[in-house]
Amino acid sequence: MSERVEADWLGATVEDALVVHLNFRGDAELRWADGSSTLIAPRTTCWLRANPAEMLTARRIASRDRHECLTLVFPDAWLSLTLKGITSQVGEAFAPLVSGTTRTLLQQPLTEEKEGWARGAMPPHLCSQARQLLDSARLTEFFIHSIFRKDTAADAGGAISRTQRVAQERIQHVKDLLLAQIDAPPSLDELAANVGCNPSYLSRTFTQIEGSTLSQWLRRVRIEHAAALIATGKCNVSEAALEVGYQSFSHFSRAFAEEKGVPPSQWVRRLSSGL
Repeated sequence: MSERVEADWLGATVEDALVVHLNFRGDAELRWADGSSTLIAPRTTCWLRANPAEMLTARRIASRDRHECLTLVFPDAWLSLTLKGITSQVGEAFAPLVSGTTRTLLQQPLTEEKEGWARGAMPPHLCSQARQLLDSARLTEFFIHSIFRKDTAADAGGAISRTQRVAQERIQHVKDLLLAQIDAPPSLDELAANVGCNPSYLSRTFTQIEGSTLSQWLRRVRIEHAAALIATGKCNVSEAALEVGYQSFSHFSRAFAEEKGVPPSQWVRRLSSGL
């Protein structure tokens, strides 16, 4: 049996803020003053609102793998400003996290899409000032896409219609198919045939639910996955391009620059220098 080692986990909660833990590897445990505890398992996204005074201990529990987690903090002042006038449209599951004052916790599976985004965001390859600007934009995008996405959308009665649910399940199936074949994604016609609908309807529905076209979503996911492969040292730039299905390096470089703001060669240099 692997040895279990516990270590203090500082910053697991932040006062007057919504905290999101994207837990990649290892377990973490939060022990509360009321005697309860919360286990954050590997490959879990944990949305948490709590006052640090409510917590007795927060520990990283590692066995074979060290605990690896990206923590995002959204202060209440930022939430109030960002969501001004649209708080009522936040999904039911997220409403107490956004505007509540009592301890609230929501755990979801960590999808490949979110992990690719997170790993691409982690490397400190920019100067501090540029990093702050980029982080602000990326965190806002992550937050808005999360709390307003399909699984939080509800009608005035708090229920999702059968038509909406079918559409959401269809789009999730399409995303799963694309993620499973990211190096050679099916065509729109193939996807439509697989999920049983018209290609133009699928394209329109995907944009309505995801807030971006299917091709934009796929490009973002492919580039984030490539960036994660490069950042973790699993692939060099050319290998990463092939892994995510780009046969032309010039096409990959252009797509990378459009998503990341710099071409891959410059991104790697900054990553290596830690600037």
